[in-house]
This record gives sequence, C-alpha cells and structure tokens, in this order.
Amino acid sequence: MKELLHKLIVISEDMAKGCYERHRELFELTKSGNYPEDVCRLAESFGMMMVKVESREFHLAQIIDNLRKSQADLADAQRQLSSENQALKKTIRNNFVVDRILGKSSAMLEVKETIKRIANTSINVLITGETGTGKELIAQSLHFGSSRGEGPFVAVNCSAIPEGMLESELFGIEKGVATGVDKRVGKFEQASGGTLFLDEIGDMPLSAQAKVLRVLEERSVERVGGRVAIPVDIRLLSASNRNLKEEVARGTFRQDLYYRLNVVQITAPPLRDRRDDIPLLLVELLKYSSTVAGRPSLRFSPGLVKQLQEYPWPGNIRQLKNEVERAVALSCTDQIVLDDLSEELRRFFSPAQLSNINNEQRLKANEIETIRTILIETDGNRSDTARRLGISREGLRKKLRRYGIDADAP
Repeated sequence: MKELLHKLIVISEDMAKGCYERHRELFELTKSGNYPEDVCRLAESFGMMMVKVESREFHLAQIIDNLRKSQADLADAQRQLSSENQALKKTIRNNFVVDRILGKSSAMLEVKETIKRIANTSINVLITGETGTGKELIAQSLHFGSSRGEGPFVAVNCSAIPEGMLESELFGIEKGVATGVDKRVGKFEQASGGTLFLDEIGDMPLSAQAKVLRVLEERSVERVGGRVAIPVDIRLLSASNRNLKEEVARGTFRQDLYYRLNVVQITAPPLRDRRDDIPLLLVELLKYSSTVAGRPSLRFSPGLVKQLQEYPWPGNIRQLKNEVERAVALSCTDQIVLDDLSEELRRFFSPAQLSNINNEQRLKANEIETIRTILIETDGNRSDTARRLGISREGLRKKLRRYGIDADAP
C-alpha cells in the first residue's frame, strides 16, 4: 500500500511538471479490483485535479498566443499608420509647394520668386494684402517649402479671438489661475519645431503685442499664471490687411514689433491687379467645386469668362471661389451663364445687357417660352415636361425657380 501511494505521488508530480505520458499509469491505478479502493479513489482525485491543471494551462497558452498575435497586429498597424502618415505629410507638402500657387501674371510671378528665395530660411515674414487674396496660402508655401516642413504649421486668426482670451490662447495658461481653469498649452508651444502664422496681427491688442515681442527676443514663453520660461523654437509668419506702418504712426501697433515682424514683406496682389490669372483660377475652381458637388463636367458660357475679367472683385479670390460654388449649385445645364451668378455681379453687367440684347438673352427668353408652352401641353406634369426638354426633373425644378415660373399656374 505504501509503495502504491508513493508511486501515485511520483506520477502526479511528473504530470505537474508536464510529463503527461504518465496519464496511462495514473489511469491504471483507478481500476477497481486491481488495487485497494482507497488508492483507486485517490488516483481518481489526482486525475481530476490534473485535468483541471491541464485545462488551465491550455487556456493560458491560448491567451499567450492571442496576446502575441495582437502584439504582431498592433506592430503591423503602427507600421501602416506610420507609412500613411508619411504619405499624408508628403501629399500636404506637395499641395503647398510654391509651384502649386496658381498665377502667371507678373505680380504673382514676383510673389512666387520671393517665396522660393526665402522659404528655407528662419527669417520672419510679414504678408500684406487685402482680405481674400490668399495670404495664408503664401504662409503655408513658406512653411512646407522649408526644413521646418515636417514640423507643425499652426495658424491663429487674431481678429477671431476675444481680447480677453487671446493671451491664454497664444501663450497658454496654468491650472488654477482662476476657478475651474485647466492647464492649456498655447499656440507658441504647439508650433515649436515648426511655424506659427499670426493672421490679422494688426488687430492684436498692445498688451499681447508686448508679450509677442518678448517671446521673439527671448525664444521662450511663460504661460499665463506661470513662472517658468518654456523654450520654443518657431518661425513666425504674420499677415495683415491693414497698413501696419500707418498703425504704428497712430500708436495702435508697436514700432519695435513691426520691425521684428517685417524682416521680409510679401504683398499678395488683389485680383483686379492680376486679371490675366482669372481664366486659370476659374478653370481650377470650377473643377474643384464640380467634384465636391458631384456634378458632371461643367463649363462657362462663351464670353462669360471675359466678362468676369472685367469685374473688380473686391472680395478677391475668396469672392471668386464663392461665385463658382454658387454657380455650380444653381446651374441647370452643363453650361454656367451669367444668371447663375450672384445679384451683385448681374447688376454690375446689367447696363451692357440693357443696351445690347445679346444671343444669350434671346436664348434665355426662348427657353422660358418653351418651358411654359410644354408645361401647358402636359397640364403641368413636371416629369413629362422634363423628359420633353431633355433634362432631369431636378434640372427643371432649378429652371422654374430661377426663371420664376409657376408650374401650377393655369
């Protein structure tokens, strides 16, 4: 009996060490009639215990395998994400290289040449020009064309931030400065290693101007409520639609800051001074807006582009972009005409239209008459009317709205 118990213990210890070939020996000890009943019951108990141990070890092995697989999947995902991130950065840089700025006029060629010459430097640049002339696009080209292009590009519109919040937005704020205030990293810190673009800097209050000057001189920033100087490595680009030299004379802009910002000045020309670029801009804007709107290829009616070159465009490229988007949304056919544009533009060209009714107007009058005639013939059935006109029902709806035709009128 003593020897059987010893054998049982040895078998169990071996199995616990992973010697699972001893299963048969343990099973042999459970056979009733061959061994004492106490040994059989003890062998069965050991057997059940070892089954549970094996099951737990098998489950643990599965968990380990799953963790290893998850680790491998995570590593693959990280490599994929890194690859996509690099591709995205490359795409962004390619989109904002100076050669992608549209324009072949002498004014724009001068701007692009200046960008090429100073892009890969660290000097501060002041970009001036009217609203809507593309000052931020120039700033992006300067950033992505430099060695800082891999770093962040942080843009701040100084006129869009309330005066009381501007300093914390630019320089950050420490937690607990006021009740419920959390720590916030400012734009200067966010842009470290890259470029900070301060748009409409002429709207910045004098108190904030003094702090910006200090950051430029000391190359460090102190958060609002903080006492520690945090080093920052930035290139500062700024822009304004105001004449900052005049603002200095009026005392609303610091002279010392003006000269720190204006190491090199680039002036974005208004659209009226680069009329030769309008056809090129129209083509690209039409292509982009059509794609966004899911419209098929559109074109401008003959003579319309020439007319648009005569308009002064007080809102510059931003206004031109808005007009194209509007025209794409309202155009009933694949051809954009003057009536698809805003009332402001239609009024500008109306004297010439009233004195000389051109083919486009006659076509419009004929189209209105045709639509009304077919509506009468179809008893106001819009589907039949659209089919007979060779346009979609949606196209007919737009025409009715544009021409002020009441399809339900008798």
